[in-house]
Amino acid sequence: MQMTQATNAHSISAQRSQILCVDSDAPGLALLDAVLAPRGYEVLRAGSGKEALETLMRQPVDLILLGAILPNVDGFTVCLQLKSHERLRDIPVVMMSAIKSREDFIKGIESGADDYLFKPLDHDMMLARVKMLVESKKRRQRQARLHQDSAILTAVGTEIVDGIGAAAPDIDAGIEKIAAMQTRKTMDMLEKPRTIIVGMAMEGAAWQWRHYEYAFNELSRVHLDFNPITGIAMPEKGQSKMFTLSGLPMAPEAKILIKNFHARNISVENGVAYLHRDLCVLAVNYGQDVEEEHIAFLRQMIIQSRFLYLLAMQRKETEKAFDYGVFALARAAEAHDEDTGSHALRIGDYCGVLAERLGMKEDFVRSISVQGVLHDVGKIYTPTSILKKQEALSAEEWVEMKKHTLWGAKIIGGNPHLHIGQSIALNHHEKWDGSGYPRGLKSDAIPIEARIAALADQYDALRIVRSHKPAMDHASVTKILNHGDGRIKPQHFDPQVLRAFRETAFLFEEIFERRKG
Repeated sequence: MQMTQATNAHSISAQRSQILCVDSDAPGLALLDAVLAPRGYEVLRAGSGKEALETLMRQPVDLILLGAILPNVDGFTVCLQLKSHERLRDIPVVMMSAIKSREDFIKGIESGADDYLFKPLDHDMMLARVKMLVESKKRRQRQARLHQDSAILTAVGTEIVDGIGAAAPDIDAGIEKIAAMQTRKTMDMLEKPRTIIVGMAMEGAAWQWRHYEYAFNELSRVHLDFNPITGIAMPEKGQSKMFTLSGLPMAPEAKILIKNFHARNISVENGVAYLHRDLCVLAVNYGQDVEEEHIAFLRQMIIQSRFLYLLAMQRKETEKAFDYGVFALARAAEAHDEDTGSHALRIGDYCGVLAERLGMKEDFVRSISVQGVLHDVGKIYTPTSILKKQEALSAEEWVEMKKHTLWGAKIIGGNPHLHIGQSIALNHHEKWDGSGYPRGLKSDAIPIEARIAALADQYDALRIVRSHKPAMDHASVTKILNHGDGRIKPQHFDPQVLRAFRETAFLFEEIFERRKG
């Protein structure tokens, strides 16, 4: 992967400070241009207050050199207008006048001028004051942006915390929000890094790296195909490292990091790196020297990113334990029945395929894939003599067999995290035409998860060997489900679920072959 970064020097030169010079004296304006331009300033000229205001409405300006004597409206009035305008009031104004009167000086200060110079101008003094006022303005802007970003970061953190509930936290979306807020969006935001790179330790000790950068006002996210921290000794467990990528002497880790990027033709001019055993954040190519305030803000970003990462990892561990408990319960029920191999596991897989084909949400697909294995858990309470009987069941035995749906719902209980499993256990023998059990529900009165599980269970029941029947091949089972065989009818199934089965039947065959052991 090839990526190029503009250098820090280019970023700064591309954003020269703009000075608006306003004066009725044309030769004086030309002289100001001649003095300021060689010092790196971009000079804009205006011969009147009206022209100056029109210029300010069109483009940003870092400082105004404003003559006191102007046609139609004097400079004092123009200054008052500027300082009363919400968008323009923070631009420093330096008044210039050839009249060295105490009254005019006071009038200039009262109109809101930040400084007052007398003509003929002392250019060295003027340049010193211009530099001081421009830097002060930019410092205020940086502080305002950092304050605003802190507020946004707090809002993002609040949103993450408020969103914690039944759904697992989306770590990718959360970190992308944080990166979008921290990364430089426009060239003038020199206090921000051009690029944020986030690395997360995934299962199996593999690292996943994402590169965030704005392009055409849109945040792009690219997966890095290399590990930027290769060769760097990681901190001990529970500890972290933080270092800058500029200054002397440069940290050994910084040299290695920059070398790794340069080997991939990615330019790194400066920045800050945070390394931890599970999460790394690299903020690189700031438009200016990295200062303590940038590092402090990056720490806030890291704290939130780590919180989100650890929360997501903890949720995954909890889900693993939850899934293990569900599968253990399903295995217990299956062991009580005759040898059906991995019947319960296949039902979960079939359910996931159908749910995804039906366009169900990702959380639902995952839940039904896991909890579908509990469909027959109630058979734990069904006598073995009934489950393994080779002859047809008597009427009394059939009544007892049907109770496994009620027992299943009771065993699973009312925990909201197992709602889908309970619903499937209770309702997977209900039929679309109302001829099922235990309650004879019909069509949409049957929960969708149960309608899905009903078809999945019927497919697998036909495929496997049971004490009272031989196994059937995939083609024969597909034909029966689509056209019926006298006992099984297409109208037993939700038409949409049956259509989804037709479209995914080849996956059912793959799942059966893979899990038939």
